[in-house]
Amino acid sequence: MMRWLVCCCVLWSSLLLAAETTSGAAPASPTTETQAAANEVVPAGTPATSDATDTTNAASSATPTEPAASAAEPTEQDPEYLAQQQDWQQHPDARQFGQNWVLLHKSEQSYQLGVAIFLPEWQQTASLLPLSQALSRQGFDCVILLPTPQQQAVNPGDEKQQEAITKQLELWSSRLASVDENLNASGGHRLVLAQGSSAVWLGQLLNADKINKPDAIILLNAFYPDKQANLLQATQLSSSTLPVLDLYQAERSNWLTQAAQQRQIAVKRATKLNWRQQTINDLTDSPERIKGWLTTLGWK
Repeated sequence: MMRWLVCCCVLWSSLLLAAETTSGAAPASPTTETQAAANEVVPAGTPATSDATDTTNAASSATPTEPAASAAEPTEQDPEYLAQQQDWQQHPDARQFGQNWVLLHKSEQSYQLGVAIFLPEWQQTASLLPLSQALSRQGFDCVILLPTPQQQAVNPGDEKQQEAITKQLELWSSRLASVDENLNASGGHRLVLAQGSSAVWLGQLLNADKINKPDAIILLNAFYPDKQANLLQATQLSSSTLPVLDLYQAERSNWLTQAAQQRQIAVKRATKLNWRQQTINDLTDSPERIKGWLTTLGWK
């Protein structure tokens, strides 16, 4: 009997010791919030690993691996540019100048008044087709360059994007040189018409002596959505000796109005007498305005 009692006591003590050992060796399972405490506190039930990954991704996205210069990579690699280029190739007026596609409207007169080179705003080429056709009826060979999304993506007034700006200027210079090489113009005047952000790049190109200078410039709703870029354009173009016709639609946008005012102030400061700024209701008004202006230049 005594031996049986001793065995029961030993067995009971062993069970109690095993239970204490088990409870001490296995700590309470932490909540999701506790698991994530090393990084950040997240609501219970949200996987801590997913939030930690998001934090890492956010940090990497906040640190630019490629500066704005990446926006100036060759346009041939841009899917939007490629899609537009394919559309242009189907147009009956499309021509290939070297590696570049353009729209060409030859002079409808027995004479050639000169060459009119259009620099459109991105995705606004269609708005210039009636004007190009009107100038061809006046005696110009008209060439419309294919615009690129980079002309808006790269800010020509931002010094921090200098590498991207340099690449864009080289691209513009190359494309305009291709026009000169392939158009085979036989004398006459050289007119450049720049729309939207293209006008800001034109100022840069002329200032850097990157293109053959035209005989006259026409600005069409010229602006870039940045005050410094517009100021730079106003200063560069107003300091040139070239005659300028500045046409813009009043109240079309605040940026456009501000840019037009900046140009007006710069022209007055430079006492540039061969600059004419006029408001238009629509681009359809521009052919007659241009015709009258060219007459004052003695081009007729």
